[in-house]
Amino acid sequence: MSNLYCLLCLMEANNWVMSHRKITFNQVFNDLKKIIPLVVVTLFVIACKKTTLPAIKRQYYFSNVLILGNSITRAKTDPVYSWTGNWGMAATVADSDYVHILSRKFLALNNRCDTAATNIAGFEIFPEAYSIDDSLRSYRDSKPDLIIIRIGEDVPADFDSVVFNKRYSDLITYFKTGNPDVHIYAVGSFWTGRTAIDNVMKKYSAFVSLSKLGEDMSNYSWGLYPNPDVQFHPSNKGMREIAAVIWKGVDSIRNTIPPLPAP
Repeated sequence: MSNLYCLLCLMEANNWVMSHRKITFNQVFNDLKKIIPLVVVTLFVIACKKTTLPAIKRQYYFSNVLILGNSITRAKTDPVYSWTGNWGMAATVADSDYVHILSRKFLALNNRCDTAATNIAGFEIFPEAYSIDDSLRSYRDSKPDLIIIRIGEDVPADFDSVVFNKRYSDLITYFKTGNPDVHIYAVGSFWTGRTAIDNVMKKYSAFVSLSKLGEDMSNYSWGLYPNPDVQFHPSNKGMREIAAVIWKGVDSIRNTIPPLPAP
């Protein structure tokens, strides 16, 4: 049906009345009553077609996200490095580090989503001595539905791959015990030359490398801080790039999970 059809109906009704104008008013009224329902139905169908909205595709949303990392994830104030922040080194403000960028994205999907982040550089450097339970029990007990493991830079160049592999497996098992449905997403080193570490991480979960970002010198904080170790960390631009790569992977994970009701 169309607007043109509706107009033709109205014109036909008018022509009929004009051609029978000598008959009584009651006769005209009774005949018009037969035509009016058709006109009303036509207008209703047209209005419905104009106001019908396309169906919205729902996706899974996370509600409790945990990010495990090193100084790129969170670095406390340290006068030795002339670092005064308490967020991802070397973002100029907290809101510019990749954790805060991701947190805003999670909140945009679910305004009740909680995103926590903690530094596990000790695990990278001394995996055998690092107490997973003492350090991470409270995070495990919160039962996150997504864990992003973003490490690699602090693992020593001469690391024992067998030991690291076992301890990394222990870390995954620790969080999955009692919470088997948790989604694990591993994110490799921002610095280049960490392929052996990446190879361990990608064995246990979805994985993405950041080494391509580390090849772009504009992603570092050169000249922005007095300490060269701080400068070797991502700039605000580098943090945005890291967040973008991670978020693309998060979206891929979400698309494989059946949707939940709207939050």
